[in-house]
Amino acid sequence: MANKKKVVKKKLLTPKEHEIMLKLWTLEESGVKQAKVRDILELFKAEGSDMAYTTLATFIKILVTKKYATASKSGILIYIKSKISRQDYANIAMKYALDDYFGGDKTKMIETINAL
Repeated sequence: MANKKKVVKKKLLTPKEHEIMLKLWTLEESGVKQAKVRDILELFKAEGSDMAYTTLATFIKILVTKKYATASKSGILIYIKSKISRQDYANIAMKYALDDYFGGDKTKMIETINAL
C-alpha cells in the first residue's frame, strides 16, 4: 500500500490576527529580529487604534498556539517572532481561495483577479 502524505491545513488568520502579523512582518522586514509587543502596539497607536496591551498579548498567545509566531519573555518584556513569512502565508491563503472559491480551477481564479 502506498504511503499517503498527510496534508495538514493551517488555520487561516482572523482579520485582527492578520493585522498583527502584517505589523510583525513589517518590523521584521525592516531588520527587527524579535519585536517587542510594545513595538507592535506602537504601530497600532500610530494608526489611531486604542488597542490595549493585554488585548494584543492575548492575540499573540493565539498566534503562538496556531504556530504562526513564537513568543519569549525577558523580565517584563515579551518578544514575538514570526514562524512563517509573509509570502508563505500568502501561498496558504491563495490555496484556500483557490480551493474554496474556485473549486481548484486556476483559470477561474486568474480571470477573477484580472477583472479587479
